[in-house]
Amino acid sequence: MTIILELFIYLASGAAYWWWTQNLAFFGLAPNLLFAAALCSAILAGPVKSVAWGFFLGLYADMLGANMFGGYALTYSLMAYAVHTLKRHFDLAGLFSQLVAALALSWVCMFFYQGLSLAFSRINPLGLKIFLVEPFLNALAVPVLFQVFYGLKRRTGIL
Repeated sequence: MTIILELFIYLASGAAYWWWTQNLAFFGLAPNLLFAAALCSAILAGPVKSVAWGFFLGLYADMLGANMFGGYALTYSLMAYAVHTLKRHFDLAGLFSQLVAALALSWVCMFFYQGLSLAFSRINPLGLKIFLVEPFLNALAVPVLFQVFYGLKRRTGIL
């Protein structure tokens, strides 16, 4: 039963990201809800499940984009592994630590994906507007999504 609920949450996260970017983007900017879901699942889940969530959310982001296929899957998987390693040393359940982690990891993931893209497909997918604003939007989205995921984990035992 938990697998069905997790599949539902995965599909709902993807649908929410798609809907938000299509309908609520302001000047072409929207929080990356797939990144926020990957970060929240990495904070709440165990090592294997957090990397799997990161991989499949990244794969969904790759399917939505037209750039290098597999880049987001690798980026979010490595981010989930790093968060799982870091959560032994830091309390990532607090609001301030989530804001700082989302802000820093947004930039790290952007740099990593930019490096992959330049190395393998020779394109530059990152605009300055996205680089300067999206990490702050992600930092605002992560605590909200974390509360949703945490509530679902307490009620249903998923993640």
